Amino acid sequence: MKNDYPYHRFAVSVNRKIGSAVQRSYIKRVMKEWFRLNQHRVTGNKTYDFWIVVKHKFDRTEVDKVRQLLMHLLNKISRG
Repeated sequence: MKNDYPYHRFAVSVNRKIGSAVQRSYIKRVMKEWFRLNQHRVTGNKTYDFWIVVKHKFDRTEVDKVRQLLMHLLNKISRG
């Protein structure tokens, strides 16, 4: 979603049904850190709001798979 700010915004929503508060916070931290490190890959003059809704629990062994999926989505957005 495009925004009017001079920077991208990123939000993560994790349902309470997904594990404990510690697990939900871990998911949010992983995703926010990934975005912080990769937001420069979105090219062009437009800025966007990114809102990720996590519907399934993932553990530490699946973090790389989630990062690859997020990178694919970011590349798709960058292409237009």
